[in-house]
Amino acid sequence: MQRYIARQMKEEIKKNKRREKIRAAKLSKKKKTNNQLSQEWQQSKVRGIHTSTDAFLLTYEWRKVRMEALKKYGARCQCCGATPSHGAVMNVDHIKPRKLFPHLALDINNLQVLCHECNHGKGNWDMTDWRESSEIPFKIDLKDVSIDIF
Repeated sequence: MQRYIARQMKEEIKKNKRREKIRAAKLSKKKKTNNQLSQEWQQSKVRGIHTSTDAFLLTYEWRKVRMEALKKYGARCQCCGATPSHGAVMNVDHIKPRKLFPHLALDINNLQVLCHECNHGKGNWDMTDWRESSEIPFKIDLKDVSIDIF
């Protein structure tokens, strides 16, 4: 009986340590409210499937955004220039990986078209943006700009 209680106490201590690590990790990042964290988590799911999983790639939402990216950028590798007419298999790549940025999984501005070889070489550790600068969307914040008209 004492062994059972001692084992349960050890397990509870381990659970508490894990909880403390998770709390510390959350606090070390920019402080966010529970509502913000919940919204980010919900945004990183599509039909209940987390965007960092392989099952996400089978969803209608991903296939739709993938097709939009192919229409926007064309079926040419933005790294090496290969096309399907050269025998290349085209992939739509996430510039910022789904694993690290799940909330950007359906953002067309986070997508680029790469051939299979370039996409495989890039992996999910490299965040190189191979799009031409004219294809990269940009934002201009004009709230602090003043214009003098003479």
